[in-house]
Order: sequence, then structure tokens, then C-alpha cells
Amino acid sequence: MIKIGQTFKEFRTSKNITLQEASQGIVSVPFLSRFERGLTDISFTHLLELLNRINVQLSELEFLYQTRSTADNDLLPNFQRAYQSGNIARLQEYLRTWQSQSGRFAKLQTIQIKMMLTTLEAASITDNELLVLEDYFKNISNWTFFELYLFGHSIPFLDKAFMFTLFEELQKKEIIYENFRHDNFSLLFYIYNNIILFLLDSSDSLEIAESLVSKLETYFKNQDKDYYHRTRIFNLKGLTLYLKGKKKEGLILLKRANLIAHLTEHEPRFLLNEKNYLAKYLTAKEIDYIFDFSDINI
Repeated sequence: MIKIGQTFKEFRTSKNITLQEASQGIVSVPFLSRFERGLTDISFTHLLELLNRINVQLSELEFLYQTRSTADNDLLPNFQRAYQSGNIARLQEYLRTWQSQSGRFAKLQTIQIKMMLTTLEAASITDNELLVLEDYFKNISNWTFFELYLFGHSIPFLDKAFMFTLFEELQKKEIIYENFRHDNFSLLFYIYNNIILFLLDSSDSLEIAESLVSKLETYFKNQDKDYYHRTRIFNLKGLTLYLKGKKKEGLILLKRANLIAHLTEHEPRFLLNEKNYLAKYLTAKEIDYIFDFSDINI
């Protein structure tokens, strides 16, 4: 696992700043050398002073640290990637790892992975595990990215009233999370995506679902994001319109969404998962229509 000191060293040496120049008046040269080699920790205050000395922002250090880290270093996005691609074997591997560990955090990670597997119809969640989740959410005041991921996967399993209470709190804090890290939008989008899909399962919640889709569309007007998120917007809006009775308009958007995934050669299991999910609502003929790309010549 890469150490944060190694990332600091990468910045320092790329600017041709010596250990002596970087450390002067902050820490000793031997101490900074040990920190860069991952042999000692450093106080946050000293880290900020060192970054200021070499003219690097904390956000820049954090971004490079993430991109240089090994696959095991940033667990939550890795769980998410395995889930979104339908990689059950990888998720089961993660599950075995966390089930072998003790402590509350390990228990919560285990429940989180089991929820992913349950959604993929490869596991099940017990009532006791759901009580552990609810108790955890009731007793925390500050959410970090762990809680955001955990909540995103909990949406289909929590009591509806309790889930909406948590979602209202998240909306109040949303601006705080927007600038945290480079994958934050994907995470917030995922939560909105799950909430909307949850609402679409209930005919009396379609208006709320439509308002949340509109909120995402409005947000997108000021964001330059990748095709995946735009595809999801088409998908969510299309399904919402379809369920509200505007079937033709909805099917066109659904086809557009899946066409984008097809043209960009997205992970094959992604389209298969989409097809299986939409089969809950669409007829076989409609499914054939939105996944038929035979008339596309490139």
C-alpha cells in the first residue's frame, strides 16, 4: 500500500526541492526522510506546513494519493465497481475477508457487501443486520464517505419513513460533500439513482421521483461529467416518463441511454443488468426495442 509520505516526496522532487529546503523550521531532515519512506507518521499541522512550503494544496496531495494507491487502498470505490459490473465472485471474496475480521466497522462492511450481493440475488440480509444498520445511522451526526456509501446501498432495505428522514439530512449536507474528492459526484449520483428507483416501485411516489430527476438534470447543466452519468439521467427520466403513462417518450430515452452504453463498449454485464431490471416494468417487445441496435451503422 502506498504511503502518503511517498506522495509528498513525489511532489517535492518534481519541484527540485531538497529535504533541507522542505523541512527547514518545520521538522528535522531525518524525520522528513523517514516520513517520505513510510517509516513514521506525521501530525496534520506539520503536513499542512510542509505542503505550504512546497506550494501544494492538500486537495492535490489527496488526489494524487488516491490515483497512486493500490487497488486495496480505497475499499469503497472498489466495492462499488464490483457491484456495478455485477462481479459477484469479487464481492464474495470481499465478504469473506470482512467476515473474518472483528469489530463494529468490520460488521458494517460485511452488511454493506451483503446488501450488494442481495441486490444481485446472491445473498440475503437478516432482520438483525438491518437493526444494526438503523442503530448506527441513528447515532451518528457527521457523515463521511463511508456513511454515504452505506446509505446508498441501504435504501432498498431500510424502513421507508426512516430512509426518507436520512435522505432529507443528506440533502441538507449535500453542498459539503460536493468538493470532497474526485469521485464524490458519482457517489451522490448513486444515492439519488437508488432513491429514484425505489420511488418508481410505488405508483404514489412518481411525482417525487420526477422532481428528483429534474433536480439532477438541473445540476447537470453546470457540470462537465462523463457519459455514464448522462446515460443514467436518460435511463431514470425515461423510466419515470414510462411509468407516468408517457410510454413512447420514455422508451425513446431508455433506448438512447442503452445505445450510449453500447457505443462506448461499456462492461457487457452492465447492459445485462439493465435489461433484467427493466424487465420488471416493460413488455418483452419493448425490451427488444430499446436493446436492438442492429440499425446502427458506424
